[in-house]
Amino acid sequence: MSSEVLRQWDVSEWTVLGAEQTGTSESRWLEEPGTRYRWLHKDTVIPQNGVEQGEDWSEVVSTQVAMALGVPCATTRMCVRHGRRGSISLDVVARGYSLYPGATALELAAAPGYFPHREGEPGCDPARPTVRRPGHTPTNIKSALEGVEAPPGFEGPESLTGFDVFCGYLMLDALIANRDRHEENWAVLIPLLRSDPPRLSPSYDHASSLGYNEQDSREGTAHRNRAGSGSGPNGARRGDSNMLAGRRVWWHTRSQRSPSVRARGQTGGVRACVTWISSRCSAPSGTGRSCRCRTRRLRLLMTC
Repeated sequence: MSSEVLRQWDVSEWTVLGAEQTGTSESRWLEEPGTRYRWLHKDTVIPQNGVEQGEDWSEVVSTQVAMALGVPCATTRMCVRHGRRGSISLDVVARGYSLYPGATALELAAAPGYFPHREGEPGCDPARPTVRRPGHTPTNIKSALEGVEAPPGFEGPESLTGFDVFCGYLMLDALIANRDRHEENWAVLIPLLRSDPPRLSPSYDHASSLGYNEQDSREGTAHRNRAGSGSGPNGARRGDSNMLAGRRVWWHTRSQRSPSVRARGQTGGVRACVTWISSRCSAPSGTGRSCRCRTRRLRLLMTC
């Protein structure tokens, strides 16, 4: 595991290029000094209970899991900006392309039953008013990705289409318990030259994964469930999907790696990242509880 992946970058002096218009959390585009690289920056969230959440480490650990599994994804790093923890994600738009979010792709495909979601104005199907994100279904997504090829630089089988690779994104989501694969969190890269095919964008925005917002009381529940004290299968209790899915991540990456992953020397890479992050307990004042919670959670994932 490269030490560069584990470094917390100080981006306080990076130039702000502008705000990101989509998403529910405040984010901004920064330019890396001395380069023309654009990174999307997001602060971690501190909810009303005052306990800082772990969107920074969950983003980076999820990226390493994706890379180990060969899933195309954005490069991410943990960072600090003006004393505040956060993460940065390298722009996934390849040179010569523009990006259409999934919402746009679904609208252009006239996906049946799809009602666009706007911030402050959730899409609503009058016939099914309780359904969230109506029409954002695998069938409609497959239709929207008709003719779309795999992401640029994809190293998997050439026969895989953009939708085939998107299914890999869903499998990654299941492994890391990503709760945020809405239609703004996948996209199509549209070529500026018509001679080139449209391509699926690499996966991005995995911060809402791996129980990033779990607290001490939930950690105790997870530990008890390991001993079979829960009410569901294998001692699991309803609501513990983040923890249990996280456990499957480490079992999968430790026990079912493909020969190609072993050949690239990536075995143990995710574990090394988790080991390092679990040792980081020097948080700013007032966030000690969050650090203790994060450390126990990551050690739990490592020992499954």
